[in-house]
Amino acid sequence: MAGLEADELSTAFLRNFITETLYLVPVDAAAPAPVTPEVTAAPFELKQPVEQPVAANSPTLAQPAANTPAIPKLPKPQAATAPAFEITGENRKGVVVLVTLPDNEFRKLPELEFLQKILHAIGLMKSDVAYINNISGKVARLEELQQKLEVNYLISFASRLDSDLPHDKFTLYNPVIVGRIPVVFAQALSVLEQEVAHKKNLWQALRQVFLS
Repeated sequence: MAGLEADELSTAFLRNFITETLYLVPVDAAAPAPVTPEVTAAPFELKQPVEQPVAANSPTLAQPAANTPAIPKLPKPQAATAPAFEITGENRKGVVVLVTLPDNEFRKLPELEFLQKILHAIGLMKSDVAYINNISGKVARLEELQQKLEVNYLISFASRLDSDLPHDKFTLYNPVIVGRIPVVFAQALSVLEQEVAHKKNLWQALRQVFLS
């Protein structure tokens, strides 16, 4: 066995146990790098979105292009103005009966027996009169009434009236001339019907205007 080198001895020794062909790999050869398995994200894992830089001159949804027409603004609806008066009657002689009543009572006024007796006593018929309901409840203006219909006489039953024309102070059952129009103020028809004294006062005032 003398004279064999160490490498020869190792080769001869290995041949007694391994029959397959062996290949020697140089010791200094680089071993292949270990393969790292690719990690796949779980299907329910949320990834953070990558923000893309926006150029300074790029249009956005909040800033329409300069040539985009502006959306026109719709005008605000205006509330309808409620009428100040409700007028009924033929008014053949320009005699105005002014009241301030609920709508259901006003609609019955031309047929009210007590009122028709008052008108008949001074020679008037139902068709000679205009019935005006002061719906607003505010002080009625004579000039405004004259714009709506002919006014030759005015009898007010508990409804306020005023005018820019010079006139004496308005008082109950005291006829006052406003311009050329005689005006008589009385209490409400419901009060007059129950009070004999008020009926007499109203009769005296109406006589001065219509029967003198």
